[in-house]
Amino acid sequence: MSDDSYDLSPTPRRVLTDDVVDAIRDAILSGKIRPGARLIEEDLAASLKVSRGPVRQAIFRLQQEGLVVHEPHRGATVGEVSQDDVEDIYSLRLALERLAIEQASRKAGAKELAEIEAVLERFRATPRADVSRRLVADLDIEFHDAIFRASGNRRLYRTWETLRSQLMMFLMLRDALPDDYLDSWHRDHMLLLDVIRGGDTAIAQETIETHINRAKDRLLASLHASGRVSSPS
Repeated sequence: MSDDSYDLSPTPRRVLTDDVVDAIRDAILSGKIRPGARLIEEDLAASLKVSRGPVRQAIFRLQQEGLVVHEPHRGATVGEVSQDDVEDIYSLRLALERLAIEQASRKAGAKELAEIEAVLERFRATPRADVSRRLVADLDIEFHDAIFRASGNRRLYRTWETLRSQLMMFLMLRDALPDDYLDSWHRDHMLLLDVIRGGDTAIAQETIETHINRAKDRLLASLHASGRVSSPS
């Protein structure tokens, strides 16, 4: 052992705060805790049977993810969605995904392509009766997650991670999926895989731009129709 080595104990893979973050995040994404609702540490701690410390840390982490906001005189609340929020997040998402698919088209090997395709295969293998908004949202995020991993750009991937929870919230706020959505979802995502395989970075960027803009337009149309999005500021 060298003189400048460190005597450190192994870090546990998960700590209590991780579980609390997951529980509160899932409650927000599933709609059990609605947008605008206050997050009261004492009540959450009692419900989860933990002390207030992990809850406080979890709320801070969820603020960093964009799911929770801190309001003067109200404390922590679940973020509400405005059209400005959607426009901001999707413009950032588009910039990141254009870079990710460009790099994936140049760098992705057989392993990375197989990981992207595996998401589509899981979707196809799921009985239609078992397909829910949550499942489609999970697979949607997982598919794009695989593209970012295929880019081989770790810093880009970490930036993408900061958006995932907010995108998941947007997807979960949609109304029931249209009848043709399951077929169109697979077709649209298969096209993205095909353009990555093709290796033409210009076509890949054009395709992802169309894909993201259509997703944003569908989301806004659904949120406006249901009255769950506020007007632009």
